[in-house]
Amino acid sequence: MPNSAKPFRSHALVGSFLLLLGALIIGFGWVVPSRFKSVPFQVVREAGQSGASVSDKGRALLLDGNFGAARLMAEAARELEEAKASLLLSQVSRELEANPQLARWGAWDPFLDAALKDVPLDAYSSEPGALGILLGKPCRAAVSGLLENSRNPLVQDLLATGEFTTYRRLFPVSSTSGRPLEVTLLGLGLLAQGDHFSDTLRGELRGLILDAKATGSIGTLEDFYLDTLSLMRVFDWGQLKEVFAKLESAAQLKRMRFLLHRKSEQQPLVFAMGLNARDASDLFSYLEAFGDLGFERLESALATGIDGYLLALREQLPIEDEALEDSGSLVSKLQVAMSPFSLKNPRLSLAIKYSSFFVGSFLALWGVSMFGRFYRETISPVLAFTQRFFGATASVLIFAVLSEPYLSASGAFDGYDFSFVMPVLTQVDGEIQIVETTSTTSMQPATLLTIAFFFLLQALVFLICMLKVREIEKRELDPLVKLKLMENEENLFDSGLYVGIAGTCIALVMQVINLVDHNLLAAYSSNLFGILCVAIVKIRLVRPYKTKLIMAGERQIVSLSEKS
Repeated sequence: MPNSAKPFRSHALVGSFLLLLGALIIGFGWVVPSRFKSVPFQVVREAGQSGASVSDKGRALLLDGNFGAARLMAEAARELEEAKASLLLSQVSRELEANPQLARWGAWDPFLDAALKDVPLDAYSSEPGALGILLGKPCRAAVSGLLENSRNPLVQDLLATGEFTTYRRLFPVSSTSGRPLEVTLLGLGLLAQGDHFSDTLRGELRGLILDAKATGSIGTLEDFYLDTLSLMRVFDWGQLKEVFAKLESAAQLKRMRFLLHRKSEQQPLVFAMGLNARDASDLFSYLEAFGDLGFERLESALATGIDGYLLALREQLPIEDEALEDSGSLVSKLQVAMSPFSLKNPRLSLAIKYSSFFVGSFLALWGVSMFGRFYRETISPVLAFTQRFFGATASVLIFAVLSEPYLSASGAFDGYDFSFVMPVLTQVDGEIQIVETTSTTSMQPATLLTIAFFFLLQALVFLICMLKVREIEKRELDPLVKLKLMENEENLFDSGLYVGIAGTCIALVMQVINLVDHNLLAAYSSNLFGILCVAIVKIRLVRPYKTKLIMAGERQIVSLSEKS
């Protein structure tokens, strides 16, 4: 008794050690702040702390003399609860109080100053933004007189479009309802005269005008004017020229107008996000994918610093909620400590994470197998290694789903649809929007991952069955004994069907209790793969080998009968 118990205790100790070591390695991989389909907030914060803040950007604008843009940046910094926001707001307020004209303009402009130097402030319109500067009759006359003498070809092209008669929502400048178009053209003319357009936007606008002159089709150009008119009501002159210097196309202008309308109560944040993005298209692409939730996550990223915000835009992935990392737990502290490494080495960090899952799972499965050595049949080392290898691979997929909060969240984000937005003029710049959704035929990554997981499980079952057949074939036994052994393994050869049915049932239950998104294709793929696996095993492996054994047994019986 003691002799038989000794090897059992030895194997139990080795198995326990491997199981514990595997669990520790899996736990290490779990806390590595690196994700495949999202960005951990700790990494975003690490990136943001090393760079400038929104307040710093606002101060740079203040020093450059753009008080209007600095004021919006300061208001955005206050919404983000930055410590330097109050000081920046007070500095901007003092500068604007000292110069009432700059308080209305937002920033000094040589062409605006040349046109309106003799126009008193009380002649301005009461409308907000740059619209209020240009809407008053004296202001319109003064700016128009300045631009009519301009030699800038784009300015002259803009003014020439004022008398087109093919507008559908605007009216020619000379008509009684032509003030909105006139103000829009004056604003765009001043932007062109002061060279405040980006190069690509300037070229696109010139192309739209030339096409309208040649073909008479003015729909896209009219949309451009209406989008500009909306922005002129929101931004003062200093803010407006910063926005147009950032935008690269008419499509980006339309998206900016949509975003300002969608987030009308957070316009300072929209302004800060647009100006601090390296490319405005990155911001719009992010919001197109993640919608309102994405806007909230970008706000959190911008609160950490501009570099953290740029990291989120560059990755184009959802940012994880920061609530867990503030809990002060050991896991949280470890993640914070590893964040600098993950930030500098994102691919290596992800490789370490999933390698830890694989190695830990392999060791844990090895440890578990040590406990069953005394009641299970001895199997070949190749088969044992194959089982652990594919078991560890399947475990990696399971841990990937569990550790990636957005891997299976295909419908968690309702992104903005910028494609079907049409501004319509009401009074001066009122508008309505038509937001439609477009169907998609692309398969979600979570569906592909689930199907791949079920396929991998059936591949594992097939390989185990194949190795079992090869193991029986290599034994030095009579054909009839091998045939009996093959019949004894019928349950193993049917295991693909059992695994397939179990996978489908588990997937359907998880969908019913809303643990994962509803997807019948992914659920029933498990059953389908199981049926195919069993069919291949029985037809391509078991049946030919059994036929071979039956024929060999028959020959052996005939030989023995002849000898007797």
